[in-house]
Amino acid sequence: MRGEGPEPARPLPRRVRANPMKKTTKRARPRGRTAALVLLAAGIAGCASVETKKPGPQEGFFPPPPDEPRLQFLMAVTSDKDVPGLRKGLTAALLGDAPTRQLVRPRGVGVHDGVIYVADGRLGAIVRIDLPGKRFDLFAEGLGNPLGLDIDDEGRLFVADAGRSQVVAYDTETGAVLKGYGNPDELRPTDVAVLGDRLYVTDAKDHEIEVFDKETGRKVGTLGGEGAEPGKFKYPVAIYAAPDGNLYVTDSMNFRVQKLTPEGEPLASFGKLGDWTGSFTRPKGVAVDEEGLVHVLDAGFENAQIFLPDGQPATFYGGYGNFAGHMYLPFEITIDRSLLGYFKHRISPKLKPKYLVLVTNQSGPHKLNIYVFGDPAGEGAGREGKGS
Repeated sequence: MRGEGPEPARPLPRRVRANPMKKTTKRARPRGRTAALVLLAAGIAGCASVETKKPGPQEGFFPPPPDEPRLQFLMAVTSDKDVPGLRKGLTAALLGDAPTRQLVRPRGVGVHDGVIYVADGRLGAIVRIDLPGKRFDLFAEGLGNPLGLDIDDEGRLFVADAGRSQVVAYDTETGAVLKGYGNPDELRPTDVAVLGDRLYVTDAKDHEIEVFDKETGRKVGTLGGEGAEPGKFKYPVAIYAAPDGNLYVTDSMNFRVQKLTPEGEPLASFGKLGDWTGSFTRPKGVAVDEEGLVHVLDAGFENAQIFLPDGQPATFYGGYGNFAGHMYLPFEITIDRSLLGYFKHRISPKLKPKYLVLVTNQSGPHKLNIYVFGDPAGEGAGREGKGS
């Protein structure tokens, strides 16, 4: 279940900054422009590679100095070797390192009770990463092409499997398959969101959102349809149930994010095709925090932009390059509070942590990036921020 406890809003800084990580290839990056809202830098030029050391005082922070940081890159997880303290048992003791398990083509990501679940399209499986429990294993195998996923409060994992053209539900305790949702002849699911007793599934085949009863599996409605008008879609690829009870949908080929009521009434939208701040080229995953800040991934810019509740761009993080927290074809994003305690020793005193942000990268050396978002330390009262 995607949501978190309430917090008072704190304005983001207001100085606009051009993107120092703009790449000199044809792949576009956002450019800074005069505005009342800040554009936070997408990366830190010249910082050391995260393969060799943990983020230091001047690396892995967004925006970089002299601005006050709001995000810190904490770690990347690609294989079982990245799980601190993981042991591989008798085989490792007798024969050396056991075969490495690793993420290959990660897509959807979610967290439940401190355990991370990642859909891997190349493996055709869900990878379970339990950092506190020192575990990295395959949870559900035999999937066709798993894309987005979500998890409800009861621990049921819902996976949008484009290969079998259904959403498949699993019990996270036992790994048992619970139910399938959707007619394989009518559905190409790209993502799924749980909201109350309903599943909302983005369908790239018919450019709509299909709505299912979570318990019975029965289809109970359809939202949208192909078009560019408010409430219509052109290849919806991601959906997120926000803490305020509304839905946010990445409408990829309309190059926008739409905010809808659970009944499909359009409330707002933002974004357009372009290579400047607030625009998109290949928008992917979306996540929303309790304050209404909207995180949107872009596989073209290889970063995440953060938008204010009114749709105005506020900051971005990640970006292309060889620096702490870079992204490479990012796909899905989620917000979590349940693992904040695990990372407390890694979080800089520069930040008052509110929540973690997890991002999957389809390529590159780092397949799962973990960041912390917070207020600059020393300002305001202590606050907290989405738990899964």
